[in-house]
Amino acid sequence: MSQKGKSWVGRMDGITLLLYFILVFIGLSTIFSVEYRSTDSSYFLMHKSHMRQTVWLGISLFVGLLILLTNTKFFSSVAYLSYALGLLLLLATIFLGTDVKGSQSWLGVGSIRFQPGEVCKTFTALAIAKFLSSPETDFRSFRHRLLGILFALVPGALIVLQKETGLALVYLSFFLVLYREGLPTSNLVAGISSIILTLATLLIDRQILI
Repeated sequence: MSQKGKSWVGRMDGITLLLYFILVFIGLSTIFSVEYRSTDSSYFLMHKSHMRQTVWLGISLFVGLLILLTNTKFFSSVAYLSYALGLLLLLATIFLGTDVKGSQSWLGVGSIRFQPGEVCKTFTALAIAKFLSSPETDFRSFRHRLLGILFALVPGALIVLQKETGLALVYLSFFLVLYREGLPTSNLVAGISSIILTLATLLIDRQILI
């Protein structure tokens, strides 16, 4: 059904939003049950993880509202620019990132820390969507298929250099989108095999794996 002419409320997917709030509630309840102590003076202590997550929930809802109120053409026009910005952030993280449990995938701005790899997932999705929807794109050609693959693999490779393999694996899920657009099955198998091999290196001794 066309979304044209609908208000921003009418454009929301009620089921997806409900599932989102259910998952958030489960997550917050789990964090609260782990860290709450009977000696705590209040449920609303800002140094507690569940309150910090609640603050981020409020920020994400505000950002989501801004997205709903923004003309969709804006996201198409800045897709490549945002992707380039994401790659620059990933490059900066390799040299300037903060080490957290062996992973150098966090950037700090004052008291706030964030993972550029998480932000870049959105930028990558926008760039791939822009590329595939472009009239100049012929996904039957090898060149355009290679470009589509590189859109997903380049940020993933930069994240691997940050020693955050788990997050890098998420980028391989873009192979499913490319497969839907006509990527040969052999490429999809290669992508899935890469995921399996990467996970195997984490679980199985290297000599046995070889």
